[in-house]
Amino acid sequence: MSEAKAPKGAMTRRNFLKATTAAVGAVGLAEAGGMASTGGWLAPAEAHAEPSERVAHLAHQFHCLVGCNLKCTIRDERVSLIEPSDLVEKSHSTICLRGINEVAHIYSEDRLQTPLKRVGERGEGKFVQISWDEAIDTIYEELKKSQDAYGENSVFIRKSTEASIGFSWIDSLLHAETGGNWGLDRGQPNGMAPAFGAFSYCPTRSIHEFKDAATIIELGHNPLESGIVWSRALMDAKEAGVYIVAVDPRFSGTASKANEWVPVRPGTDAALIQGMIRAIIDNKWYDENFMKANTSLPFLVERKSGKNYRSETELCPNPTVVKQEDVGKPYVWDEATSSAKLYDDPSVSVALEGEWTIDGKTYTTEFTLVKEWISKYSTQWASQKSGIDEEEIIALADRYANNGPAIIDFGLGGPDKYTNADVLGHSGAILTAITGNYGRKGSGFGFYGGAGVDDPVATLGFWELPGKYTPGGTGIAMYEMPYVENNVHAALTFGDAFTLEAASANDMMEWVKKLDFFAIVDIYHSSAVDYADIVLPACTKFECEENVKQLRASYGHVMLANGMIKPLFESKSDLQIERLLAAKWGLDDLLPKSYEELAKACLEGAEELDPNMKGITYDALLKNGGVMPVPGVGPDYLPDGHADQVYNTPSTKIECYFETLLSQGHQLPVYEEANEAYEENPLKEKYPLYFMQGKSRYRIHAYYSASPWFQEDFGPCVNMHPSDAQARGLKTGDDARVFNDRGEFVATVLVNEALQPGVLFMAETTYTKYYKEGFLQNVTNSARNERCYEMMFGPQIPYNDALVQVEKA
Repeated sequence: MSEAKAPKGAMTRRNFLKATTAAVGAVGLAEAGGMASTGGWLAPAEAHAEPSERVAHLAHQFHCLVGCNLKCTIRDERVSLIEPSDLVEKSHSTICLRGINEVAHIYSEDRLQTPLKRVGERGEGKFVQISWDEAIDTIYEELKKSQDAYGENSVFIRKSTEASIGFSWIDSLLHAETGGNWGLDRGQPNGMAPAFGAFSYCPTRSIHEFKDAATIIELGHNPLESGIVWSRALMDAKEAGVYIVAVDPRFSGTASKANEWVPVRPGTDAALIQGMIRAIIDNKWYDENFMKANTSLPFLVERKSGKNYRSETELCPNPTVVKQEDVGKPYVWDEATSSAKLYDDPSVSVALEGEWTIDGKTYTTEFTLVKEWISKYSTQWASQKSGIDEEEIIALADRYANNGPAIIDFGLGGPDKYTNADVLGHSGAILTAITGNYGRKGSGFGFYGGAGVDDPVATLGFWELPGKYTPGGTGIAMYEMPYVENNVHAALTFGDAFTLEAASANDMMEWVKKLDFFAIVDIYHSSAVDYADIVLPACTKFECEENVKQLRASYGHVMLANGMIKPLFESKSDLQIERLLAAKWGLDDLLPKSYEELAKACLEGAEELDPNMKGITYDALLKNGGVMPVPGVGPDYLPDGHADQVYNTPSTKIECYFETLLSQGHQLPVYEEANEAYEENPLKEKYPLYFMQGKSRYRIHAYYSASPWFQEDFGPCVNMHPSDAQARGLKTGDDARVFNDRGEFVATVLVNEALQPGVLFMAETTYTKYYKEGFLQNVTNSARNERCYEMMFGPQIPYNDALVQVEKA
């Protein structure tokens, strides 16, 4: 093996491995920044010896919901080149900036190299190096002490994504609190789930069907940056002549490629959609046949109680959202016999509108109620709220209803990050239902990505623990813990959950400071590391103690990462970290001993679960470079989800009227302002600027922050419209203080005409160490919408529902 030439006196890889433990261990670490340089790891190979070179393949970052298979050239046991795989179907041979950049990311200066113990105050970032034995012993002693004193759910365990490949057993083994509802990316799905089924926000039709649409509305979604490889489907649609509309407060990368940009005011997307519904109802652009056949809109509702008229004896099984008990079959009005009949009676001639008296009670249809509801929201009102011209709203409604098939592709950022996001999801479901834009080729509503990209996902098995080992949490959401009385006294997180999965960071980190104990497992020096008592270094997805690592079914293929490089520094894979922890409780025999054992267990019997898995075995995968296509799925395969118009709802129809929210007054989506970010808020006198964050082509949330390639050109920057910058004496390159009552931070100004006046934009959070002062999450909003406790995913964290002021730093 050749030596690595070290620039500017940096250590070679070989010498580094020999010297790190002795040198750093002897001196100790005054703080995390005192770790040895990683510069030598990126040095070029010397020419005096033939390099050792091989190729490895792995399924990439699953957090972006794509899972590209990557071809990695390993030279001298260093990852030196990353390319799209040549083992997958050509249409799925993809890579983006994040994948290419992994070379720098793996060998980043921010890598955690050894176990650490805090010696300063929490948040101060002062540590000394300790051994793995001491670190594991300390975690065991502290977690056990907490559970002995306060009970099992006094220990909180959470896995965040970058420091994990997705499996987690230690929380179940310890019956730990796991943090309840996630609160991320589920605002619109809350309003969509009762209509189409629990996880319907991930469409069962493919994103590659975009080219078969006539109209696509990108609703607060920026796939050209958030999921870069998805841009192929969108650009194929553009080339095919599909009309693309980008609804976004800023002129995003996706808006730049669209036929039309609709610069909606932040937090008012639901008003825009409701204005479209009003235009469609007024002009009778709706699809009566679709509504009668495939939706709940003909179902009868009692005027006085607001409840559906249901059978007391014949029941629909309830597979959905919050209440699991079966419900009576609904009645419709039969025009042929002028009587109420069960909705699934094959002889019924359904009435879509009307009012009737049955047993002394007055009933009408859901569609009649929809008409009455939408009559309160004029297109003029929608224009005033959203900032979009009334004529433009009507024209967009015309295009969506009459120039189909049409797709609404919404983002799990942007408009999803407001307290009123469920109103938007519910309104979108009604818009879809009345126009029939669902279940046929080129139509749909949801977050296209994930399942929609995967073609069919083959079914894998899983490693099953004995039945008594389950999480023992109370269901309280992690992001509520600073505000709601709870029993958590100690925490262990795999990755930075506390600053990535909560808003109003000052509140969250003050709560973390009060914990009796906090340990973190991470790859990089992320924002929460400085608050931990014990820090454990984890591997990247390219490293493992063995040849193989994660097994995935994604993108129409089954993929087994293989050809791993050995763990850098003293890092370990998350499986081995879990085994070390489980062993302290004598439970490690319940876990797989290796990723090989785990992969074989997940593949064993998989064909019985899913015929698509036929012939896909562990040995066959390794023989084929770790990649095998799902049998029978060619590059032109497109799933036909809901072509049968059968939905995972009690009635199997699209259910537009949410009787479960009757007590909240939201059986139909009543428009409400966002919690903080709205025009009439008196707080705007003090904090006049809307503050938004969103996806970037350079990161997924904070992941990839550690890449020096990205930090060179893309550190913490706040984008401002020229008029807002000029009013504050700011120009590009200046440092600006962004603040509100919750906190503040300092970031570099980018004057940007792609924004509306009064709107700020930042790429989603990066690590605190890159800010001159503070942190983006210091100003974000942690309010909870009480109504959403009655919904499937609980309250959404409203990151974008924030107002701020800016001044020169």
